[in-house]
Amino acid sequence: MHVADDRLSGPAEVRHIVVPSPWQAQFSDLRMRAGIGIYRRTIEIAEEWLHDSILIRFGAVFHNSRVFINGEPVGTNEGGFLPFSFDVTHYLKPGRNEIKVRVDSPTDNPAEFPDSPFAEIPFGKQSWYGPLSGIWQPVYLERRIPDHMNRVRLVPNRETGRVTSGVFFARPLTDSTQIRVEVRDPSGEVVLDELHETQVGVTSMPFEFTVPDVQSWSTDHPNLYRVRLELIRDGQVRDEIADHFGFRTIETRNGKFYLNGEPLYLRSALDQDYYPDTICTVPSVEFLEDQFRKAKELGLNCLRCHIKAADPRYYEVADRMGMLIWTELPNGGMATDRSRGRKEKLLKGIVDRDANHPSIIIWTIINENWGVDLVNDADHREWLKRTFAWLKAYDPTRLVVDNSPLAPSFHVESDIADYHFYAAYPDHRAQWDQFVDELSSRASWLYSPHGDAVITGREPLMCSEFGNWGLPYPKDLRDEKGEEPWWFETGHDWGEGVMYAHGVENRFSDWSLDRVFGDLRRFVIAAQWQQFRALKYEIEVMRQKPSLAGYVITELHDCHWESNGLLDMRRNPRVFHELFHIVNSDTVIVPRWERASYWAGETISLQLSVAHGAGPVLEDCQLEITVCDTKQTLPLPRIEAPTVFDLGRVEVQAPDLDESALRRVNFDLRAPDGRVVSHNHIDIAVHPTRPRSTRSRELVWSPDEDIRERFTAMGYTLARALEESTLVVARTHNKAIADHVRQGAKLLLLPEADMSLYPFFPHWQAVRVQARAGTLWSGDWASSFGWLRRSSHFARFPSGPLLDETMDRVLPDYVISGCNLLDFQARVFAGLVVGWIHKPVALGVERSYGRGRMVASTLRLFRDAPLADPTATLLLDSLVELAVEARAPRLEEAVRAAEAAA
Repeated sequence: MHVADDRLSGPAEVRHIVVPSPWQAQFSDLRMRAGIGIYRRTIEIAEEWLHDSILIRFGAVFHNSRVFINGEPVGTNEGGFLPFSFDVTHYLKPGRNEIKVRVDSPTDNPAEFPDSPFAEIPFGKQSWYGPLSGIWQPVYLERRIPDHMNRVRLVPNRETGRVTSGVFFARPLTDSTQIRVEVRDPSGEVVLDELHETQVGVTSMPFEFTVPDVQSWSTDHPNLYRVRLELIRDGQVRDEIADHFGFRTIETRNGKFYLNGEPLYLRSALDQDYYPDTICTVPSVEFLEDQFRKAKELGLNCLRCHIKAADPRYYEVADRMGMLIWTELPNGGMATDRSRGRKEKLLKGIVDRDANHPSIIIWTIINENWGVDLVNDADHREWLKRTFAWLKAYDPTRLVVDNSPLAPSFHVESDIADYHFYAAYPDHRAQWDQFVDELSSRASWLYSPHGDAVITGREPLMCSEFGNWGLPYPKDLRDEKGEEPWWFETGHDWGEGVMYAHGVENRFSDWSLDRVFGDLRRFVIAAQWQQFRALKYEIEVMRQKPSLAGYVITELHDCHWESNGLLDMRRNPRVFHELFHIVNSDTVIVPRWERASYWAGETISLQLSVAHGAGPVLEDCQLEITVCDTKQTLPLPRIEAPTVFDLGRVEVQAPDLDESALRRVNFDLRAPDGRVVSHNHIDIAVHPTRPRSTRSRELVWSPDEDIRERFTAMGYTLARALEESTLVVARTHNKAIADHVRQGAKLLLLPEADMSLYPFFPHWQAVRVQARAGTLWSGDWASSFGWLRRSSHFARFPSGPLLDETMDRVLPDYVISGCNLLDFQARVFAGLVVGWIHKPVALGVERSYGRGRMVASTLRLFRDAPLADPTATLLLDSLVELAVEARAPRLEEAVRAAEAAA
């Protein structure tokens, strides 16, 4: 291979390359480089091979190809995702032959690629994960007759068994020909064998046949029929072609999906269809089979193959294994006449190539407004409506999504009213709840506000992208040589660098997270369990809504630096792999809770539902609720899919405990024979009844009346003035408070606004309190991981160290930035990192100041009434203990004097 990339102006460099595979996957200096590559190979051709037509076939080459045989040009192709071929018979000779392929992978510089700059060609996720260039699908020579069969189209009718078909020829038929059609059923038995006469000169031949006793294709029973066509002349078989098909229907009715006339709850995951070592080149069929098997283990029944025309083997495996596929047109960067034409041509080519696959049930034309401007341009909206109408007419056997939207984009006309939304959990639980409420009520933001949308009001509603991160363990991603993946060095240009994986081990150590988590693997495990809890909650909220018809999790597997997969990039399972099906199945028990932290013996009130999205009728079932040794049983009425049965409010009692601990509330839906139909659970923190504060001897003063009232209610003793206090509790600070601390007092600072922490930290360190909103610390895309060190004063808090839903009501809106490595070694007791352990900030830090001490924390402790929330109450006690743990002698005497006076 000769490579002349976009950086080089001199002669091309000769390299050896494996085909198929993008050059970015093989050469470290070309990882992010498009440009021009020239492939050369010599092959030996036997003379007897040249008696028929010889074709060179390419699965896919990105993007513009020019093919030469023995120095002679034989053809060109534009487009990076579909197959193409050339008849090279007359260019070959017996013996040694040279094949040369020039591949232009355009940059976005119109001076270099005036006819096809990158922004005007379909490219899909290459703008996200980096370019894909060169011959990335198989290449082979094939010997066929000149007018051979090159494609068969099969349109089965499940109700009648009738299959409307057409076979297409490479060139007009040159002689009298018969086409023999043989069909085998899923067991391999021949169910049809018939001959069809053709006419000389035709380029296609329509035909029909009927299959008796139709066996439907479904996810549980992926019954495939095999068709083989033979081209016969003079009694001899001169050519043959084979394919498979399945009888299945997909439709929508009153906002629900139906597969073969039966309810279907779409449980899908986004699949970027990228691979650990080869970018988009499929490693093997076995790799695909393993991936699809794991997807089914997770309870998925559909994959949304994201803005790419995948390798045909992807769909073949889905057909065989029973996985529904939602597939999409690769987007471009801008909408011009040229780019529209390329999209339309590619869309037609995708349907022509892939329409026989029963697994494919949905097409998407545009994703998230990429490559168009639906928000501002009426012409773009009109083009999308025309394209939607064309696609519906060209392939009426599938559903079509016009634009799968993320705010501020929308639908103009679509079979599905889907939408994308990302919210951090547990931090932004309320935002997720609000989004689901609005989506389930068919919000106005789903469709164009310009009066040009076509809406029936019966389109199925679903969130087609949502998710949270859970990091992989870096050593699990190393290659056979023990080296980290090359894509660890990518992603630095996204999100202020939080996607950059390289150096994650060093950052974990440098920021002293080992003193909190022990080691990096424990941190990764904790992050993955947080991901599970996040997805579990988000799915439960959606399943409670009868109007929602499914969802798409982002995503099936991590993709390069994007770590929100249910599997990692090498398809290793997450820690929750065997548990995920409890919320990702046809029937789900849905508990809704207000809080997840309780005092011992307190009443826990839950809203309970049973979501039965598909499957047999639930008859004479019972729901068992178990907490420790206490069980209650609720009888259920007959529940027919698709429905959500609301059991209303259910109360259970938190157990009596002497020490704080996590306890699990279990829910089991049992059939009459005792079989568990569905299981779910929630984990709660239970704290023993709080004794009178052990710190009531402190003289507490605050400039805020509500804080003074809170500390009185909690049993603390108030000072009459700042000067008399041993402990100041405040939302902000001033010179008087700083002077008092410098003389020996203690300050518990609980800020609720942006501010500097000077003079408690030196001015050059610029330690400040900052809002999370609108920053990467929010964690809505690349997840943030907040933690509390569960030792010393904070050892009483179960679970952790990550801040989970048991701390839902104290999660911070602010962070403390500017703390350095030394601070994280000892002084930071609560913190937060983003993505691959970037942008570390404190949520709690303590520091000596003069003769006194300052403790600052942005954890929200004043949300509920005093003593109402155990977590907030005990955290406040713990922070007080931390602040006053080193008493100055003068203040100890002041305390004793105040007590004597009292």
